[in-house]
Amino acid sequence: MTLGFNLINVIYILGILFGLLLFLLGIKIMSNTFENIVSIKIRSRLNKLSSRKLLGVALGIIMTGLLQSSSATTIIIISLVHGSLIDLNNAVPIIMGANIGTTLTAQIIAFRINMTTQYFIIIVLVLIIMLKKKYKSFSNVLLGLTLIFSGLEVISVIMSSLKTISILPYLIAKLSDNKKIAFLLGILITSIIQSSSTGIAMLQIMASTKMIPVINAIPIMLGQNIGTCVNTIIGSLATNKAGKQAAIIHLFFNIIGTAIFYLIIEKFYAFIIFISPNNPARQLANAHTIFNTTSTIILLPFSSHLAKFSKKIIRE
Repeated sequence: MTLGFNLINVIYILGILFGLLLFLLGIKIMSNTFENIVSIKIRSRLNKLSSRKLLGVALGIIMTGLLQSSSATTIIIISLVHGSLIDLNNAVPIIMGANIGTTLTAQIIAFRINMTTQYFIIIVLVLIIMLKKKYKSFSNVLLGLTLIFSGLEVISVIMSSLKTISILPYLIAKLSDNKKIAFLLGILITSIIQSSSTGIAMLQIMASTKMIPVINAIPIMLGQNIGTCVNTIIGSLATNKAGKQAAIIHLFFNIIGTAIFYLIIEKFYAFIIFISPNNPARQLANAHTIFNTTSTIILLPFSSHLAKFSKKIIRE
């Protein structure tokens, strides 16, 4: 009996890992498809465009929407600051926009595309590849989306099955019941998996399968926004002081935004329920979007102050 129970657990874990692999592979294919376009066409005009704050924010949103990773966008910006291709003050709005852009994945996931649609996408993809090579980039995007939703479907099915094992929901509920522990858990999870998009997707699946209440998932989500800064901090270690200053801005932007929403978390939850009832996945997607958008609106007027502050932490 024990052997069977352990074997089932191993199968469940392998299934979840397989789903995560499909999800991450999908994001990787999409990001690789757009990376060269972003690198060649955007980098050359980056400093000119980013000199205006709102354009800088828009640029950050677009870059992250294409790359499917705010960390990737921020690391690109850090490298450009390091190479003196973009001014530190101009980099701040782009970093803020990157945080908004990363919410796109969660919003797409909330549409809950079903398996029939996925198979249709695969058929269309094969036809496009067979007919015309010039649609290769579009085909890669479709393939990426298909893998993302297939991976999420695998994880969702397994998560639903895991509800029959009483110990797992119990442990998740116990950990997430405490706001502080849930918040720290979010930081830890995203630091390990190196992707806030993946972390949010997992939360959406768990909330949709009623493994965790949305009110308990929100502190984890807030923590994930700080955990995603680990990538950029590590990436900045290989850069000069200007690059490190950009990474510090990214960290403190997320810390300040998180602190604001952590203090009003109950009211924030009530608002999320009001605007998107009866859909836990959409509730978390909206919470993620509203958090990052509001943080940007609040802190964008103080972008130059964030730059000055970073220079005090990492002195010239």
